Amino acid sequence: MDKLYGIHFYISIINFDDIILDEEEKTKGVTHAIHALDTFFSCIESYGKKTCEDLVVEKITGARLHIYVTGPIESAFPAVKRVSLYAYQLAGYINTGIPKYKTLSDFRINIGAAFSQFYDFEFTSKEGFSELTSIGYAANYAAKLQALSGEKMFSISENIYDELPDSDQKWFETVFEKSIQKYGQDKYYTAPLNTICLSEKIPDADLLAARDYANKDDLQDIEFSEVRAPLNFNQLRRTKCKKLYGIPVFADVRGYTSKFEDDDSNLEEMKDQTQKILEAMYQISTSYGGVHVQFQGDREFSLYHNIPAQYVNGIKQPEKKCYKAAVLAAMRMIDSVKPLKAHIGVGEAFGPLFATKIGARGEKDNILLGKTVLQADTMEDRYADEDQVVITPEVYYGLKNEDDGLSREFTRKGEYYVATIGYSDYTRKESIRQHEINTLKRAYNGAWKDDRQ
Repeated sequence: MDKLYGIHFYISIINFDDIILDEEEKTKGVTHAIHALDTFFSCIESYGKKTCEDLVVEKITGARLHIYVTGPIESAFPAVKRVSLYAYQLAGYINTGIPKYKTLSDFRINIGAAFSQFYDFEFTSKEGFSELTSIGYAANYAAKLQALSGEKMFSISENIYDELPDSDQKWFETVFEKSIQKYGQDKYYTAPLNTICLSEKIPDADLLAARDYANKDDLQDIEFSEVRAPLNFNQLRRTKCKKLYGIPVFADVRGYTSKFEDDDSNLEEMKDQTQKILEAMYQISTSYGGVHVQFQGDREFSLYHNIPAQYVNGIKQPEKKCYKAAVLAAMRMIDSVKPLKAHIGVGEAFGPLFATKIGARGEKDNILLGKTVLQADTMEDRYADEDQVVITPEVYYGLKNEDDGLSREFTRKGEYYVATIGYSDYTRKESIRQHEINTLKRAYNGAWKDDRQ
């Protein structure tokens, strides 16, 4: 694990789920949307690497691209600004300059950026699976600022703003925001991207490169098929995608960043701790019917999905439901990290999803899209406290039909349901409940036999 300093920033297509839903309603597919998403992010990746050697594209998370630039603010911000302006102008070019995307609603983007120290970490599983992820304040806060930003807005942390020259500061206005107090902040700064664009023009050749990239694949080559077995991202690519119904699961470690000492005195210890925590959550996801999607810092993102009814060797197999498996896995994850002196909050939602694999770096990013992903993210980020599983009504009622006893662990709070329990406590309670039921049955049967005599 390496300690670095730099600016993390997120470029997000904030209306992408609406774009998907609109195309699906009109065409019964999402071919254009997925193709355009790949063009947009792949071209930003290529442009960023070409213009800044200190720029790292970490990963694509849904309709959001996570990038960081290492170094002090004075050297990192110009690169962040340049890539952000390219993204804004590229979105406009995709909206109007590439004919095969003309049927799509316009991409509407926003950007959030924050500066701080962070840690680069390579997770390696016992089976040899590896994945890079960054852990630290900057990544988390930048994601929050992106989420708070308005359409076509570029928002930055206060420490970035304070280091900018007057020529850049003049574009930004102050926003006071209560929800960022948990990051030790009370305000951030935001500016319209079209205003900042007045300071710099992206060469036409860099925008035209997006048209060439978009034309590499014919839209007719892209297929969306339904799942017939557990999803395998390694079998997906830009032209081979899946549509499914399932539960995205977000499990986030609470207060983990604060455990890193400022002087790096516990860095080696935290490296081992991070490996153990991610390994624990990863093993639960992959051992109990789930599919690992990606790590997002110290957060595990996994998927549990239905498998439709089908005939196997002439015998009809019933539909396989995912509600119980997803909820029990969340409870198992809560227990799995407690011995490591860690606590997680988990969020889940159920609905239609689209899975693919995109990106300029050899199609390496697992992508799971749909409004359902945003709902699960909200359940975890906004509502789940330590050792809690928070689910949407769709998950709750699906669980109730599949296992009424398990659903009773959840209490309704407004528009969601919450359970504060780990797997061991649940199984202990369930064992007692079953014992009581069996005792009552024996007593009832005995009394019935006596009456008959």
